[in-house]
Amino acid sequence: MTAQRSVGAGPRCLGAPLFFAVALLASRPALAWDPATTHSGLTERALAVSRFHAVLAQQLERALGSYEPLRVDDSVLDRDAARSLRARLDRLDPAGGYRPGSDGVAMAFAWVRAGAVLAKTPPERGRHHFLEPRRRAGLDDDAGLAGAAHAIRLTFAGGATVRENATGVAFTLEGMPALAWMRSPHNDLGLPAFFDHWQRAVAAERPAERDTALVRALLAMGGTLAVLEDMGQPAFVRNDFRGEFLAHDDGSPFERFVADRYGAVALPASVPPVARPDVDSFFVAADGLGLAQRTQARFFSAGTVPREMRYVPGEKPGELVRLANQTLPFPAPQVSSIEPEQTGRTHYVRQDGLRVLAYRRDGNRVRFFLDEAVYADCAGRWLPVVAGYAAGLIDHLLRGQVAIRVAEKQATVTVGGALGRLQTGAEVHVLAEDIAGRRQEIARAPVQMDVPLVFAVPPGARKVAAYARGRDMGGTFVAVGQSTVARDDRGSGEAQAR
Repeated sequence: MTAQRSVGAGPRCLGAPLFFAVALLASRPALAWDPATTHSGLTERALAVSRFHAVLAQQLERALGSYEPLRVDDSVLDRDAARSLRARLDRLDPAGGYRPGSDGVAMAFAWVRAGAVLAKTPPERGRHHFLEPRRRAGLDDDAGLAGAAHAIRLTFAGGATVRENATGVAFTLEGMPALAWMRSPHNDLGLPAFFDHWQRAVAAERPAERDTALVRALLAMGGTLAVLEDMGQPAFVRNDFRGEFLAHDDGSPFERFVADRYGAVALPASVPPVARPDVDSFFVAADGLGLAQRTQARFFSAGTVPREMRYVPGEKPGELVRLANQTLPFPAPQVSSIEPEQTGRTHYVRQDGLRVLAYRRDGNRVRFFLDEAVYADCAGRWLPVVAGYAAGLIDHLLRGQVAIRVAEKQATVTVGGALGRLQTGAEVHVLAEDIAGRRQEIARAPVQMDVPLVFAVPPGARKVAAYARGRDMGGTFVAVGQSTVARDDRGSGEAQAR
């Protein structure tokens, strides 16, 4: 008895090439967690348990923290950037609670949620959210489906033009690994954009520039969180585009189930923030505790379940278990037991008390699949964990702090927080803000962790701000801070300005 007794490829084998071409013409791709509901809700849960509110309120002196109203000022952007951003924001659902008003204003936490939604808008951007953790590889097409057929479907469905298909702009079932996309300079909602705009939120000269930079930093934070949140969706860490998204006309049944059951506001509460040593380790790490690794090892996706098996009456269940596990593309999870005696009834493979796989015997065939009971167990247990990883990444990105104390016309600036051992080259930049709100750099010095540095405050300065950018053991950081100067320490410059 050998593994050749499998009688089908299950969801991994959907039929002949002609069937593929017809199926591809039928629908458009829907990628990853539903942005408007699940991504938005996961991001909101993560923000609520992270240090986000405290950092805005204390480090940036935004009195309302998460609820601080922030506005994008189109006049500080170049015309093309302003038009593009406005068009993308205008496409957001007004009922979602994260689209800015007609005046361009939204609360700080809403901008982060908006970034998480925009990260998957249009949905073809989601091709860069895949990560197979063992190889650190992205979405990888194979000979089972021609990219040209998928391109034809996109064209007929209105998802791409012939020009886009010819030039490779449209989705071709391949993508950058999630870790590479998160760091790509071409990703306007990735880590480079976050660090650059987070710095400018303190360092830019005019208030409108700083507010707009802060908004763009929060959008990029949301986009980065969306990439990590997709590591909690099994298909995205098992290279399973076909079985999860192309086998059904309306996309992933798991993601539809989560969106329909929880929406954006009823998701289960997050676990506490998950602490990891660096950004990559939130995804994949040597200790096996990256979210992509944990998800891949615990849950099946629609296209990576065991293949359909023939059952011979009287056959020992253990032999079926062995044959079923031989068809699996990943070492875990595995089928632990099969009870094939009863026909026409759904049974479940359980791990850690969760239903992770459904199967049933009809006649002499045993078929494996995922159903709503499996989806419910996976979502109920794993969504809080996903939000906890997202909260941990927020805290990691905001781990650096700049404390500023102004007294007797001197500013004492201390770089600290949760930073680790610094690499060489980090500098702290100190800026003074005048009564008109304009900031100018007045000093810079090498960063010395937790060592106070003292600088003279120029007369008339209303605020002192500072930022430090560098690398520590956790990777790149940008630490920021600002402090209002007490009236007695402003000197004669303010009176002259008045």
